[in-house]
Amino acid sequence: MEGISAQSVWFVLGLITSAVAFILLVFGLNSLLSPRNPTAEKIEPYECGMDQAGPPRAAVRLRFATVAILFVLFDAEAALLFAVAPGLRGNPVALIELLVFVLMLALGLVYAWRKGALEWR
Repeated sequence: MEGISAQSVWFVLGLITSAVAFILLVFGLNSLLSPRNPTAEKIEPYECGMDQAGPPRAAVRLRFATVAILFVLFDAEAALLFAVAPGLRGNPVALIELLVFVLMLALGLVYAWRKGALEWR
């Protein structure tokens, strides 16, 4: 650890201490100065100033999440293919590895298709 002086260590410790002290000060002032007069209207879930349309804990369908995850997965792997493609010239081992990778992607796509993940109901 050459080049690390005691002054540097104390400086970093001072920065950490001052950051923690500032955060504690802000939270302390917030708890002291914030008003505490909850009413029924303030406790109610906010929905654009209108009466609540339904229960706040309604079940959410995760259909979109499945499609979004599949999109991100295949989009990232497509970007990876474009990044790897220049290294394929004259390298048959890399080409075989890339073909195995694409085959695994295709199998994943077929699996998602058979499970109905790509059908929008």
